[in-house]
This record gives sequence, C-alpha cells and structure tokens, in this order.
Amino acid sequence: MITREIADLGVRIGDVLTADKSEVPLKVVGLVDETVSYGHIGVAYTDLDTWRHLHYGLPGDLPEAAGRQATAVALTLEPGADIAAVEKATGTRADTREATFDASPGYEAESSTMALIKGFLYAISALVVGAFFTVWTVQRKAEIALLKALGAPTGYILRDALAQVVAVLVGATALGTAVGLALGSAMIGKAPFSLSAPAIATSSGLLIVLGTVGAVVAVRRITAVDPLTALGATR
Repeated sequence: MITREIADLGVRIGDVLTADKSEVPLKVVGLVDETVSYGHIGVAYTDLDTWRHLHYGLPGDLPEAAGRQATAVALTLEPGADIAAVEKATGTRADTREATFDASPGYEAESSTMALIKGFLYAISALVVGAFFTVWTVQRKAEIALLKALGAPTGYILRDALAQVVAVLVGATALGTAVGLALGSAMIGKAPFSLSAPAIATSSGLLIVLGTVGAVVAVRRITAVDPLTALGATR
C-alpha cells in the first residue's frame, strides 16, 4: 500500500518496486486514501516480514533473532492502564503518541518553529488591529467630542466602540476563515496540509480575543477626548 505522495510520482497499482539496493520485490496492491508522510516523504505500508527483509537486507529466510525484531508496536490501552506493567511484561519501553512524534527526525524542531511563527502572527494581528482602530478612533474624535458635549457618558461611548470592534472582528474573522478553508481544501492531497475543527476554532477565537485586546488599547483614547472640541475650542 502506498500513499498519495508516492502515487503522484507516477507509481500505479500493479507496479513492482525495490527499495534502494534490496532484492525484495514490492508489488503495489493499493492506495491509502489519505495524506501521510514521514519527513515530508511518501509512505509505503507492508507486512512485518517484508519490513524485516528490507531492514536487514537479507534475502531468503531470516535468522531466528531477526524474525523477532520490530521497531515499534502500537498499543491501545484503557484509561488508567498500568504502563509500567506493560513495559515489564513486553520488555519494551512505552511512549505516548506525542512522544513518538517528537522522536521522528526533525519533527520537534519543525513543530517548534511553526509554533513560534504562529505566535508571532497572533502578536502581529493584535498590533495591526490596534493600529487600525487607533486611526479609526482619531478620525472619529470630533463625533466623540460631540456626544460627550451632549451628555453621553464615557462608559456608554466605550461600550459602543467596543461593540463595533467585536462586530468588525467577528465578521472579518468569519470571512477570513471561509477563504482559508476554501484555499486549504484545494491544497489537500497536493501539499502536507490538514484542517481540523478544534484548530480552526482555537485560531479564530484567539484572533478575535487578541484583536479585541489590541483595540481596547486604541479606543481608550476616547476617555481623553475633550467635549470642548465639538464646540471648536481647538480651531
């Protein structure tokens, strides 16, 4: 069984492949209908005996010791299972799925880099939103001063401004998410890209929250607007 990354290179069901200098024939019998890769390289699934021949590079019958070797065994344990007892009984070391991911070459370093990039993007988003609403507040300075001159309390004006901020952020985030989903869906199967509802919800929520925080810093200028501005005191 091969993944789409290998099939996209022109490999078809029925083809016979060999791995590096191995003489073990590998006949393609199916296609895994999902995007799976190891170090951004396509993956082939085979039975354990074939893997042992490839791993040791030994044609024909394998030695008895080699026939008992495997790199990993996936276990599904019940909640609260005694992992130490499993390790003792099998003579192996048990790691969580996340730990096995980190053990893959380059996975931890690449994940850390991507997390750092996402962190900077969130911070930049808050700064951009704050800058936008700073300009927005300055442009409305005369109108805000007029409202204050007519007796509108500062708290009411702040709540109104923040309501508009949240409305703009929610609408813009919804539109951006829809565009991102459309573009991401077009990339599935052509690039190592995946979409998950929890990740989308978390990112959208963070954008709204951080944008609101950045906007709060901007609209606080409302408290300093002098009502006399509406009467032309500064002109």
